[in-house]
Order: sequence, then C-alpha cells, then structure tokens
Amino acid sequence: MTSENSRLLTALDELIGQYHLLKHPFYQAWTEGTLPRETLALYAEQYYQQVKSFPKNLARLAARTDGLLEDLVVDNLAEELDPDAPHPQLWRQFANALGVDDERLDKARPLPGMAKLLEDFRDVSERRSPAAAVAAFYAYEAQVPEISGEKIDGLRKHYGITQPEALAYFEVHQEADVRHRDAWRNWLAQETGGLNDVEILEGAERVLKALWGALDAVYPEGCACEMKN
Repeated sequence: MTSENSRLLTALDELIGQYHLLKHPFYQAWTEGTLPRETLALYAEQYYQQVKSFPKNLARLAARTDGLLEDLVVDNLAEELDPDAPHPQLWRQFANALGVDDERLDKARPLPGMAKLLEDFRDVSERRSPAAAVAAFYAYEAQVPEISGEKIDGLRKHYGITQPEALAYFEVHQEADVRHRDAWRNWLAQETGGLNDVEILEGAERVLKALWGALDAVYPEGCACEMKN
C-alpha cells in the first residue's frame, strides 16, 4: 500500500466515523428501546427499498468495469442472492415479525429521503469512477456488522423479537459484511491507477449523507440534520 493510498483510507475512515449511523438518533432510540414500534415498522417498510436495490447496484458496478471488479463483487452478490436465503426475503421475515405484511412491502413508495438514497447509490454504481463506487460501498458496508449487532440486541431486549427467522437478516450481515468491507478496503489499498482522492471522498460522503437522510425520513422527530451540514 502506498502512502497516498494510506492517507486516502485514513481520510475515508474518518469520514465514516463522522457519519456513522449508530450516532443517528434513530439508532440510539432503537438501542435504548424508546423507538416507537410503528416507527420501526415504517423503517422496515421503507428500508426494504434499499435492501432489494443493493444487489442490483452491485451488478451495475460489475457490469461496467470490464471485469476489473468482478472478483470483488462476485462473492458479495452471490450472498445477496443466495437461492436458499436471498437477503430481500430475509428482510421480509424481519418486517413480517413487526406486522408489516408482504403486500405493504410491495406497495410501499419511498419517502423523499429514501428516494434520494436509492438515487445516489444507483448513480455512484452506474456513473462514478470505479474507485469512487468502491469507496461508497465500503462506507456503507463498513458500518453494517456493528449496526447489525446493536439491532439484534435491541430487538431481543426491547421489542420481544427473538424468532430466528426475524433476526436472520442481521445475523447474516453481522458476519458477512466483515469480509465485504475488508474486500472493498483491500482493493482501495492496493489500487495503483492514480486514485482521485477528492472524487472518492465526495462520493463516499454523498452516500453517507444519504443514509442519514433515509433515517431522517422515517424518524423526523429525531432528525440530526446538523450532522449533514
């Protein structure tokens, strides 16, 4: 790893720390058990949009890089679409445990904050440089293992959700995204194609802010808008 790559990764990790989702009032309320159950159900409905679009964005990124990122994406995409337990189906099981049925999930339309997250992730997957896209995926998946652990604890302790099928989505990501974030990070560490630090950090920050905006959309009373300025 060159000194330039090292500086980039340090700056990227600092950015992730600044916008880490566990700092958002939505997740703080979840872990404390003060998040209204109806808000949790709205989140399950809305975030399903991101869950089902994520593998599509992985495929979009892989398709336009002439094999450059194929090896990096294959394992990630295969797990997302595992025929025995596709991740959108695992999310449905979580939502169902909250009383959100499949019809509600299928008919839901994204709130503005969620729509922006979907738009930004698609844009970075389809149109930004491969390195900027990798950084955006890293910024997202770097947080997921810790968030998943907190979600599981909160669901069990405060919301009475203990069914294995309802927790399966988070248990899978608690383990799998440790590997995925390492894979994204290692690619950035080893890339020697003249990385554009400004473009990469701007792309990552755009997605990080959009993730905050998606939570603000489902929990406006806890909006932490100052973190996005």
